[in-house]
Amino acid sequence: MSIEFYSLPLRLDKLMKGDAHQKCSLKESISQHIHLIITTSFGEMQQDQQFGCSIWDCDFDNLTANNKIRENIKLSIQQSVSKYEQRLEAIKVEIYIKEEELVTKINGRQVKKRMDVQIMAINKLTSEKFIYLDHFFTGPLSYY
Repeated sequence: MSIEFYSLPLRLDKLMKGDAHQKCSLKESISQHIHLIITTSFGEMQQDQQFGCSIWDCDFDNLTANNKIRENIKLSIQQSVSKYEQRLEAIKVEIYIKEEELVTKINGRQVKKRMDVQIMAINKLTSEKFIYLDHFFTGPLSYY
């Protein structure tokens, strides 16, 4: 049995008109929802001030040690994904932080912190292993 899910971003205008909305698979739906959780700061969603994660709290933090930053973000993502992505269980989060030199059109070269996020879990509906991989640059937060 194949279930289709609405793809992000939601186009409410299409849904209200009864037009077709882009669909995605269960795995893509979970991945999109996790990405939304990670890229939302606490308090940004008015209906639920707890939705999001603390990655924004350390966006310009150059003083705190990477180990402390990594543990804080890891715990925050673990708690938020466990709470808001209920299609997963046995969730394990790993964060890797490193410095990376980027070439930009405006500033030439700049060094930013790269944060690699790996989430491993079990999909409750299919009992399959689920792996989510993403990376972000901080100061300011960006993703490509």
